[in-house]
Amino acid sequence: MLRQISSMKRAFSNRRWLTSTPAPKVNPAILANIKASDRYRPGNRYNGFICTQAQYIADFNMTAYMFQHEKTGLQYLHIDRQDTNNVFSINFRTTPFDSTGLPHILEHNVLCGSQKFPVRDPFFKMLNRSLATFMNAMTGPDYTLYPFSSTNEIDYRNLQTIYMDAAFRPNLKYLDFLQEGWRLEHAELNNPKSEYVFKGVVYNEMKGAFSENSAVFGQKFFNKILPDHTYGYVSGGDPLDIPQLKHEDLVNFHQKYYHPSNARIFSYGCFNLDKTMAFVDEQYLRDFERIDTRY
Repeated sequence: MLRQISSMKRAFSNRRWLTSTPAPKVNPAILANIKASDRYRPGNRYNGFICTQAQYIADFNMTAYMFQHEKTGLQYLHIDRQDTNNVFSINFRTTPFDSTGLPHILEHNVLCGSQKFPVRDPFFKMLNRSLATFMNAMTGPDYTLYPFSSTNEIDYRNLQTIYMDAAFRPNLKYLDFLQEGWRLEHAELNNPKSEYVFKGVVYNEMKGAFSENSAVFGQKFFNKILPDHTYGYVSGGDPLDIPQLKHEDLVNFHQKYYHPSNARIFSYGCFNLDKTMAFVDEQYLRDFERIDTRY
């Protein structure tokens, strides 16, 4: 019996030896991200921000960091990942209190020139000069987003400057309001006796959006099932209500809702986060004081 057990032990021992394989190699990118998770620690201060959370997400091979700007309270979410296509987005809560399309028209006017770039439509001028993989701006029922992405860091930094300057220091000229929002002009420009008609980029855009029955039904359905507060209005603008909007309403709305205390920043990729936070803090956020944005 002892001899049989001994022979069985040798058999199993030989089997383990013959079938054993070397330990699997760990992906260097995974190791890099695990190591990166120690780069920013909750409670520590970095370039005007305090790190509030840090979590490595193994399923996606990335590390998520949440920061809060000390002076203004702005929240910043960064996804650190070894991906060359880097993303940056400045976002605002833009709550409409009517159907004049104020947040939508403001989104258009913000992109019509700023303090550092006082030219008409700097974003369209960048289309032929930028290596961006994505550039856009969009308005939802209660938010406005300004996202872009690029694989070239110099281009990324240039776009970052244009976007931040547009969001926080736009010119908001009256003539741009007339162009992008609404205005009255003669149906025949060279005939002062012709009838007056409504014009405007957003005005015409929303007329086109509601030219289909399905779009009208979808908007009305959304308004009726969520009638309270912001969701009972047409955030993009109802063509019947857009002409009630005034330029001063646009300026006042920007001062309150395009404030860093009401903003969120999101970034993704492998570009230097310290450089991004230092730029955002030194060039823009330091100029503001924290305000109450609950109302």
